[in-house]
Amino acid sequence: MTGRRYDIVLDVPTNATDISFGVLLSGSGEVWLNEAKVEVTGAVLPTNEKINAVSNEPTNLDFRE
Repeated sequence: MTGRRYDIVLDVPTNATDISFGVLLSGSGEVWLNEAKVEVTGAVLPTNEKINAVSNEPTNLDFRE
């Protein structure tokens, strides 16, 4: 089985005390997690900039985005 590398970049608030992560498999199959690392990076954009866009109201309720 050939492995794939995935990089995910997140902003972590300076006052964070914990970081949690996991793997979700939808459907049948197997998930293997090898050599996982958490690293501090320099100034880079998060994987998904919309993560930083917080709203007090529900958004995208019709799933158009």
